[in-house]
Amino acid sequence: MENPEVTVSAVCGGSLVLAMAGLLVGRHATTHHMGLDMLDATGVHAVSARVVDDGDLVTGAGVTSGLDLGLYLLEREVGPRIAHAVEELFAHERRGTVWRNTGPQPARF
Repeated sequence: MENPEVTVSAVCGGSLVLAMAGLLVGRHATTHHMGLDMLDATGVHAVSARVVDDGDLVTGAGVTSGLDLGLYLLEREVGPRIAHAVEELFAHERRGTVWRNTGPQPARF
C-alpha cells in the first residue's frame, strides 16, 4: 500500500476486488471460502481464516465476519476494553483467532 499510516480493510468479495486490481500481490488475505482459490490465483497468499491481519491490510472472510473484523480493528487501534464494550453493545461475541504471519510454522499432518 502507498501510505503506512493508512490501514486498508475489506470483507468478503472486497478482498477479491483489491486482488483483481493487483493491489494484494504477495500479501496475506482472506475472502469468502468460495473465493479463496480465485484469491490465490491472483498472487495473494490466501488464508482460510475469519480475519487476517497483514499489517496495513486487514481482511475478513464472509460477510458475517465483518463485525469480527471491525471489532478487531477497534481493539488494535484503541484497545481491548473499548472493543469489549462495543461487543457487549452489539450483543456479539467474536469468533476465532485473528491470523497473523508471525510465530512458528505449524507442522503439516
